[in-house]
Amino acid sequence: MAGYDGHRGWLYAIAVHPDQQRTGIGTMLVRHAEEILATLGCRKINLQMRAENDRVAAFYRRLGYTAEARISMGKLLKR
Repeated sequence: MAGYDGHRGWLYAIAVHPDQQRTGIGTMLVRHAEEILATLGCRKINLQMRAENDRVAAFYRRLGYTAEARISMGKLLKR
């Protein structure tokens, strides 16, 4: 799942079933999202992951993504 707000693109969720990981599907999904976002005029894509998720960080590094000095903030809303 990806999105574009007119300023930045975001990769929200790229998921591959564990039985199909390391087959190139994840790379194809990311590259496809990048292509679509680029056609919309997007020049930068952001994504977030848990800091301890080394495996996913390595996947994105292989695709050319780099860690940036940012603070991610959140707030749980009461229901």
